[in-house]
Amino acid sequence: MIRSLRARLFAASAAAIAAGLLAAGLALSAIVGATVTRAFDERLDAALAAVAAGLSREEEGGALRLDDPALDPRFEQPLSGWYWQVDEAGAPARLISGSLWNATLGEGPGPAGEVLRERRRSLTVPGGGAPVTVRIAAPAAALEEELGAVRRPVGLVILLLGLALGLVVWVQIGFGLRPLRALGADVAAMRAGRIARLPEARFAEVAALTDELNALLDHQARMAERAVRHAGDLAHQLKTPLAAIANAAAEPGRDPEGVIAAAVGRMEAHLRFHLQRARILGGAGQRGLRCPVGPVLEDLVFLMRRAHAARALDILLEAEGAPDFAGHREDLELMVGNLLDNACKWARRRVAVRACEAEGRLRLEVADDGPGMPEARRAAALQHGVRLDERVPGQGFGLGIVSETVALCGGRLRLEDGQPGLIARLDLPRARAG
Repeated sequence: MIRSLRARLFAASAAAIAAGLLAAGLALSAIVGATVTRAFDERLDAALAAVAAGLSREEEGGALRLDDPALDPRFEQPLSGWYWQVDEAGAPARLISGSLWNATLGEGPGPAGEVLRERRRSLTVPGGGAPVTVRIAAPAAALEEELGAVRRPVGLVILLLGLALGLVVWVQIGFGLRPLRALGADVAAMRAGRIARLPEARFAEVAALTDELNALLDHQARMAERAVRHAGDLAHQLKTPLAAIANAAAEPGRDPEGVIAAAVGRMEAHLRFHLQRARILGGAGQRGLRCPVGPVLEDLVFLMRRAHAARALDILLEAEGAPDFAGHREDLELMVGNLLDNACKWARRRVAVRACEAEGRLRLEVADDGPGMPEARRAAALQHGVRLDERVPGQGFGLGIVSETVALCGGRLRLEDGQPGLIARLDLPRARAG
């Protein structure tokens, strides 16, 4: 499963933002709750003070009386939950608010069964007499409603702030990861052959990765070059003894039947084959390889027309719009050159070479109008050292080398009936567009 680094960073940032906003929300809710509760109690204390200030006693009999305290109208609405009551020692509920109707305040719920928030104060009324207790009550639901009216906007603001911060973090992460996307584009450009190395990074965090990738590419190129050089050295070291053997065999009477010369020829062919194979293996897997197909085919057709000029063959070429080959020019020349040479050897009058794009790959076809090849013998023709007709000169390594090279280049070779003649169809990797 492919995981997203951007999503991972965003998830961690979102978790941190959520935790921070949650803590801030709880703290703000506590502060707002304490402030609203204190203001609510202060209003109750103000109402209690207004009732207490309006209390007095009559001169005759000392009865309590209350001048109009100018309180909230809800204290006059029956069973509104907003109540006041004045108790006197020995005679509770001497004075009550209009909202109490015909009930009184006890120690439990209010007259309507509501939960009350109460403030009370004991004092001595001017004019003497026993002390009185003034009680002011309000429904606890009113306090909760006020708290909710404040907390809802605060929660909405925190939610919007969280969404805004999340959007900012998402954009910031995308901006911060832009160098990685640029690095990916550079790697794609290198694979497509537009650049040979990754350019120098602008940011320190990416520079280390870029340097390591360039170092890895350099190491791979050096190892491939070393392998090819060793194979070439071995081949050159063997060529001298083989030449000496060939010269000795050429002396009169040393090799009357030509057995030694034939063996030397086959050994030299083997050396050429394995040297070519080592070079191909050394370049296999390299990124950014690109070879235009048209010029290579034009050169090969020109050479074949010169090489087979005596037969006056009609060699046709169709390569307009063909994609580039994702490999070395030498490999393409070897594959198409051998196929084209074989086609010219067996053709009667006409050879056709065609290059095009098929299913996102490079398609190469070499067709001749010769006698063709039975299907049962086509597989044997692709084996190394096999000659299907001794009348045609060669060592039998042409199609074998082609088959090996095609496989190493990541392609496929098929021999098909051309009716008449034979069609050799190459399916090769194409270079990336651009």
